[in-house]
Amino acid sequence: MTPALALATRPASILVIEDYCDTRELLAGMLRYKGFHVIEAEDGLEGLLKASANCPDLIILDLALPEMDGVEAARRIHAQPKLSHTPIFVISAFVTKEVEQDVRAAGCVEIFPKPFDVDELLAKINSTLVVV
Repeated sequence: MTPALALATRPASILVIEDYCDTRELLAGMLRYKGFHVIEAEDGLEGLLKASANCPDLIILDLALPEMDGVEAARRIHAQPKLSHTPIFVISAFVTKEVEQDVRAAGCVEIFPKPFDVDELLAKINSTLVVV
């Protein structure tokens, strides 16, 4: 079954890796309301384990995380063959040109500075999952 056909028969799954509880709950609640299956992780290591166990269709990742920072988590996620093409979106309060280069080198496809625009994030998620 192709990924596009698989998504047509089930809700897309999104892993939200965010240590700040309020932001994680806001993202998870909004995504669930929009019909996505949401998996949550509080730190980089838990995110890596949940990504491996669940093979989400898309990952939203904070950079400043305990246990393992977001860039390292993205590298390790993409190092796994079954996750190597999983789109990763970064949200962070610390977006600089250097950080953006590191994030892109780790294979992340979108970067959203905090505070992020919810409509823009949802539009990018929807357009990315159509192509997946």
